[in-house]
Amino acid sequence: MLIAEPENDLLFLFKTYFSSLGMNPETVNTGHDALDCFLESKDRKRPYDIIVVDTHLFNPSGLDVAKRIRSEKPDQKLVLVTTTPKENLPAECLKTAQINDKNILTMPFKLSRLEEVLKN
Repeated sequence: MLIAEPENDLLFLFKTYFSSLGMNPETVNTGHDALDCFLESKDRKRPYDIIVVDTHLFNPSGLDVAKRIRSEKPDQKLVLVTTTPKENLPAECLKTAQINDKNILTMPFKLSRLEEVLKN
């Protein structure tokens, strides 16, 4: 699992929560680092089961990261987290990244909800 979240406090919370469930998530806080980790895992033929991307990443943005991941690996399980209401997210970007409503979580949400989305 890879979690890309720009806020260090949230990143720590996600990592702690998923570690308590027996997972060992890799965490990054920039779009560049998220893409580097994704491409390295792809090159090593050890892909992530799931990638969680915050839309507010920068350098590049979370939506650009999602689009790039989808272009490289169309079947990658991907979840977006955001503080932006779903209806305000750019529809064309979501379409290009093949992100549907069930894989977008708007903050605040319960961590158990994120766990539920990851399992489906």
